[in-house]
Amino acid sequence: MHFSLDIESLDSLKQHYGSLGVSVVAEPKPAVRLKAALPDLRRCLSLSDFLVLVDGKRRVLGGLSREQLLDVEALPKDWLSRAYQQDPDAFAIACLPTKASIGDVVALLETIPLQCVPLVDGQGRYTGQCASAERLSRLANQTLRPARVGGLATPLGVYMTSGYYNVGAGWPGLLATGFLFGGLARLMDWVGLIAYSAMVTLFPVVLRLPGQEQALLQVGLLLATLLGLLRLSPLAGLHAAEHMTINALERDLPLSEAVVRKQPREHRRCGTNLLVLLGGMQLLGLAFYIGSTRLNPVGVFLYTVFWGWLLFSYWRPAGLWLQRHFTTKPPSHAQLQSGLKAGRELLARFSECPHGEPGFWRRLWGAGFFQMLASFMVAFWLVDFLLGKCGG
Repeated sequence: MHFSLDIESLDSLKQHYGSLGVSVVAEPKPAVRLKAALPDLRRCLSLSDFLVLVDGKRRVLGGLSREQLLDVEALPKDWLSRAYQQDPDAFAIACLPTKASIGDVVALLETIPLQCVPLVDGQGRYTGQCASAERLSRLANQTLRPARVGGLATPLGVYMTSGYYNVGAGWPGLLATGFLFGGLARLMDWVGLIAYSAMVTLFPVVLRLPGQEQALLQVGLLLATLLGLLRLSPLAGLHAAEHMTINALERDLPLSEAVVRKQPREHRRCGTNLLVLLGGMQLLGLAFYIGSTRLNPVGVFLYTVFWGWLLFSYWRPAGLWLQRHFTTKPPSHAQLQSGLKAGRELLARFSECPHGEPGFWRRLWGAGFFQMLASFMVAFWLVDFLLGKCGG
């Protein structure tokens, strides 16, 4: 789809947003090399309607649009390199540095109408981002949305962040979440010891298991109990409302209850996926330790390779499965409204003052990890202290 920017829109961009950084209208576009095979071209075209042509050092040589590759299936295997050698001007495209402003992009588009402008670093290497005419058009019409949104289900409602703007439950929600899980983790540890003691009393055969298997059984019991509690808690519905709202935001859909309720409850960037990966790596270490005490070196190697392949091949599908069946559930009307309220507030603040991609540390701070960790530790210590007092 082509987005045309008329004189009025270009003037509006210069007047209202000219000093903003170009990252506000940047979006990822794949790069291909001159010797790229046709399957690589087809794969990239399935992701984007515009490809950046680069050399071996990722310096921009030109650009390829979908229109130039309409008959990609019928093209010879070395078509790209031959076509570039015969007529490099056919692929020529202007570039801008990552430090450019919206005003610089507008000045370029006033002379050369382009759909995408590759952004390069100080050494002239392609950064993976292009200034997009589509995002410029949305910015001019005040319909631009953040490129990426994060969120969290908290006891006080849905928290949402674009990296710069934090809306919804805010800091109180983050602190309440850390406090809840800190107390729950310590309490679960205490309850787990009691449950394990009861299991040993009922099934003495458990004591015959090696120490590593007993530890694995304890961890499994704790995780199963925690997942069950999460599924039954209101947090699962708020978690689903957060995901569904973010999915609608990232797909540029209206934030109405009828539309958002049709969105999937899973999200590929959910922290559940990361927890599966980290937990799987711990299990991988335990599997290696168990295997090293019972197998010969070749067996240990094959055993470890198998578990490693299983983990790194299926951690994301496993995370999505856990989201679908345990960490989310269909949200109630009130829970979905909490997600919609946060999403609308985020859009309102972003439309007043758009921003580009935040840096790593700013995004990490906006994600709330530090705030939750602090309250988690306080709650863990407090419950430990109270249990000690009760025990004493």
